[in-house]
Amino acid sequence: MKKAILLITFNMVVSLAFSQHIYKGLEYGMTAQEAKKEFRSNKAEYDAVDFGNGFVWRLFHQNFIYDNGGLVGVLFQPKGALMGLTHSGTTSYLEFSRAFFEEKGYQVFFEPEFWKYPLNFNSKYGLLMHDEDKKIVVQLYPYSGYVNGATIYSAYMKVINYDWFMQQYESQQQLLELKANESGF
Repeated sequence: MKKAILLITFNMVVSLAFSQHIYKGLEYGMTAQEAKKEFRSNKAEYDAVDFGNGFVWRLFHQNFIYDNGGLVGVLFQPKGALMGLTHSGTTSYLEFSRAFFEEKGYQVFFEPEFWKYPLNFNSKYGLLMHDEDKKIVVQLYPYSGYVNGATIYSAYMKVINYDWFMQQYESQQQLLELKANESGF
């Protein structure tokens, strides 16, 4: 009996130690069913993520990011901005969010020139930051598009598992290096 209790305790400690947190109750590798259940059980927690000064992000379960059936990240949008933001509103959201994460110890590891400007943005990634423990990558980037003949802008924030993201990022870098080598220049 003592061995069974010890084994159960050990398994719980190991699983807690190695579970990889994405955001609140959302964990890396959750199935779509598990992630939706967590989201629905705690919807108020995900409906308004307030960074202060009027910058409030929102998460929809349709914006969960999966790979091979497991949750790898989530995509946040500004709350109340389904029809878009102004250009200055978009840049303000992105700048304030960067400052918010830097205050929490996140470090920038990729910063393209126009990461916060929707009209000039042409990077694959936007601004990339990671937490001190290298468990989470935050990706901040703008969007511009046309709806009913009018230009709209928005800001997006992805929160992604660090290991999964870095695997994708390094694979892309290797592909670019291969293409450069094969180009003949």
